[in-house]
Amino acid sequence: MYARLSGSALLLAILQLSLLTCCSATIRADWQAEYSEGQFRVHTQVDPDRIQPAVRRLSRLQKQIEESLQIELSDQTVDLLIFSSQRQYRDYVAPRVPEAVNRPALFVKGPDALWVHVVYDNSWETNLRHEVTHAFLHASLPFLPLWLDEGLAEYFELPESAKGVNRKYSGNLVWRMRLRRGLPTSELEQLQSLTEMRPDDYRDSWAWVYFCLHSSNETRTLLQNYLQTIQREEVPGAFFRYLTAGYPSAVATAERFYRSW
Repeated sequence: MYARLSGSALLLAILQLSLLTCCSATIRADWQAEYSEGQFRVHTQVDPDRIQPAVRRLSRLQKQIEESLQIELSDQTVDLLIFSSQRQYRDYVAPRVPEAVNRPALFVKGPDALWVHVVYDNSWETNLRHEVTHAFLHASLPFLPLWLDEGLAEYFELPESAKGVNRKYSGNLVWRMRLRRGLPTSELEQLQSLTEMRPDDYRDSWAWVYFCLHSSNETRTLLQNYLQTIQREEVPGAFFRYLTAGYPSAVATAERFYRSW
């Protein structure tokens, strides 16, 4: 079962009222340390020396996203809340966001603030990068299709050395392509809530992002232009209609691209 789900798109619509009454108040928990690192305010129950390398790498993540997508990211402050255990996270989140108590990480956007909550465990830096990617994108773009929001977070959650290859999906994807099972398009665009997304949807969302960024200059530029149009607060329409208008063979090329892996 797919264990980690980001809270961003699902909770933005549900939790505005609770955010006004609880998250906008002073953050309270048994923090071992609180400090600032660049645009991040860190509240941690874990020894700062253990988390600091990963926190410092987030500045490079910001540059990586800007360079890859050719958009300008906001420098809005992001509060990072790092919990020493799932129990500590659950105790903190339950009265504020009860829908999220079983998640190891959560991004929530308030009217004037951004919060990333992460449990410190073996996959904590991956979860941190995933949720901070959501924070960067939601602070910088007026809207983003759900599948693309998740596909970008799945892509950038990886260390830069991985070059976007998400091994938890790539093997299964190649197998499906060799069985002539195509990549969905309109099915992804119809998704409105994370409760609708299945593991295959996360895989396919990542696959389209990876294809666009790595297949050719043409596909990369089309994705960049789409996001730049959104950043200008214009409406570019459905992504796959936009993609195939500029590159009519995109779907067939994507399927050949993965069958050749």
